[in-house]
Amino acid sequence: MPKKAGLSFVVLMALFVVIVILRFVYPPDNVLTWDVFGYYLYLPSKFIYHDLDLVNQAWLNEIIQKYHTTETLYQAYIAPNGQWVIKYSMGMAVMYMPFFLMSGLVAKISGFPVDGFSMPYQYGLAIGGLVYTIIGLYFFRKILLKYFNDKTTSLLLILTVLGTNYIHQATGGNLAPHSFLFSLFAAAVWFAIKWHETPKKRYMVLMGLTMGMIMLVRPTEGVCILVPVFWGVYDKKSLFDKFKLINEHKIQIVLGIICFVIVLLPQFYYWKRQTGSYIFYSYLNPNEGFDWLSPHIGDFLLSFRKGWLIYTPLAILSILGFIPLYKKRKDLFFPVLIYFIVSLYIVSSWSCWWYAGGCYSQRAIVSSYVLLALPLGFLIEWINSLNSFKKVLLYLIFTFLVLLNLFQYWQFYNGILKGYNMTGKYYGAIFGKTRIPEGAESLLLVNRGFNMNETMPNPNQFSKTFLGYFDFSHVDPSEPANLVKDIKDTSSYCLMMDSVSMYSPGVYVKYKNVTGEYYAWIKVRTRFLLPEAYNEPNPLIVVTFLHEKQCYQYFTKELKYEDGKKGLWQDFSVDYLTPEVRDVEDTLQAYIWHRGKNPVYIKNLIIEAYHPIEP
Repeated sequence: MPKKAGLSFVVLMALFVVIVILRFVYPPDNVLTWDVFGYYLYLPSKFIYHDLDLVNQAWLNEIIQKYHTTETLYQAYIAPNGQWVIKYSMGMAVMYMPFFLMSGLVAKISGFPVDGFSMPYQYGLAIGGLVYTIIGLYFFRKILLKYFNDKTTSLLLILTVLGTNYIHQATGGNLAPHSFLFSLFAAAVWFAIKWHETPKKRYMVLMGLTMGMIMLVRPTEGVCILVPVFWGVYDKKSLFDKFKLINEHKIQIVLGIICFVIVLLPQFYYWKRQTGSYIFYSYLNPNEGFDWLSPHIGDFLLSFRKGWLIYTPLAILSILGFIPLYKKRKDLFFPVLIYFIVSLYIVSSWSCWWYAGGCYSQRAIVSSYVLLALPLGFLIEWINSLNSFKKVLLYLIFTFLVLLNLFQYWQFYNGILKGYNMTGKYYGAIFGKTRIPEGAESLLLVNRGFNMNETMPNPNQFSKTFLGYFDFSHVDPSEPANLVKDIKDTSSYCLMMDSVSMYSPGVYVKYKNVTGEYYAWIKVRTRFLLPEAYNEPNPLIVVTFLHEKQCYQYFTKELKYEDGKKGLWQDFSVDYLTPEVRDVEDTLQAYIWHRGKNPVYIKNLIIEAYHPIEP
């Protein structure tokens, strides 16, 4: 321990105790769910069920039903070659592995199911997340003590842990990758600092292995390599010195690169085995991806929905800290700034910039707090040089921001502050409140659930427009050729669908022409008839969106008869809530798909859009 660093050590231990207590306020009895289920899936499929290919999904369906791990299996896809591939890279599974193996041993000894999801696994992995948390904070403290005294380091520990959304990721979200990435990044930065001070092989090896792990956890975090590349560079002389350092230790650099790549080899092997390619982009849902040419930086930073600077305002002070950082330590200023700008650009270029799911503030930026503590620290040192009045005033601001963060963290856990559908009006209504004011929830964005079998609320809350109206009851040259006389009323006509005519006419319209609002309800109505002897698969109403000709939010509903009405004309309708469209140019498609060979009959098809009316 560095000399005179006792206070920061006490603060570190106290913060860890707080994290442990908060982690177990809500027992970890079902933490291997949603995205975490996907990160974790490598381990039980390989070591318990011996089915890494996910071929026999009986065990998987049983686990999902028993432990309610997910609503849909979005965590894995069928690759173009027909093989199943897990959506997420395996870095988190590697980090979970020691605690997974120990949990399996505990489960076996204690008589719990050795299925990867029973109580010993839930608690074992949650404890594992805490172990990585303390390791990360240990390295984070070492970095801070390198540049600041013990008191400033103590304050920076408090501000980072309690004044930002790190506290959420280290507690309730402690099996998500973000606190793990914080810990890995803190270790990698520390090894980079040590190597630049004394270029020893062990520091390069550790840095290569750690940065490889960072990229294995989340490939986009490969931006971490910018830190050692630009470390200490700020002018021509320092750039020349950097090239000289690299030239003198090029064998070590090659060794570091080899270590970096070795960590990634299991992922390359898995992708090759499952997809036929060593490099595979596994996010196959066309509704998500990178919008490199139109990053959502403004929304990422300032939107009331999930804006980082709105819900973690302490970050504003970190950004202001770049001014004293530039004046005092240009050798730190440029690498920190370059990393921060590139990282911010990457995380805000993701089409789902609010990072769907229940999280407090912007979770994707948490790993950056390791370096953002440096400008914040230099801002604190500048504050300490001011007169007493100004110093007290600014420290009161720090105190307020920490208390605000903790209160809003409490609001989040109690369902007052929402994780994904906030608005400015709702934020104003619940600010400082310990309960949701009556009527405030009407101010939220529409709640899009995973279950697409939803019903539109009161239609009087919406204005209606017709997107498509197809009346097959009369003969018209513009109508399909497969119009036939109504078998119940020969004076009228209907559309016959069979193995030749499998798809009805329908709508194909861009979202911008559907609605100018944030969302709309689509109602599809039809009148249909299945002959009494019909015993094949029923036709489906299909509603979906297309991004660059690829489907997402694909929804079908089977045309079914009410009891006793088979062989008669019957009305049928479905409601469909528009998704978060990737682009307003994305296209809504709605039609009827007949899957059988024998004829079925359609009298009409009506597609309507219901637009929300502002209160």
